[in-house]
Amino acid sequence: MDNPFGDSEEQSEGKRRYLMLISAGKDNAKAIQKTLKNIQDTVDKKAWPLWVDSKGIGVFMETDLVAWEIRQAAFDGVAGDFSDIKDAMLVEVGADWYASEDSAMKNWLKAHVGAPLVPPLDSRLRRRRGGPK
Repeated sequence: MDNPFGDSEEQSEGKRRYLMLISAGKDNAKAIQKTLKNIQDTVDKKAWPLWVDSKGIGVFMETDLVAWEIRQAAFDGVAGDFSDIKDAMLVEVGADWYASEDSAMKNWLKAHVGAPLVPPLDSRLRRRRGGPK
């Protein structure tokens, strides 16, 4: 299957992968769209929205910026429109992850992060359940 999210090249030197989650208290599609545009214009032109609606957004991105800089860039010019923000979180995506088989997120994670870690044969969880099934 072709990767719908762009190049599957290795992570660029000095770049980190992030997931930004923003939740607004009221419908504010204009501010949400402006935030996504800011991220794509300033942080990562290939930034991929996990979901976008009038009350929030989740965006995967790869950048050499640190979390504080990403937040500043994302909200540039939307501070007044975003007075109803409930929460915003930015986390760096690490080497291990999980996404459902039919999830669009899985393609992005495979292309940008790589395969998830394989559970060890001597996993504590497997031992507790009586061995592999």
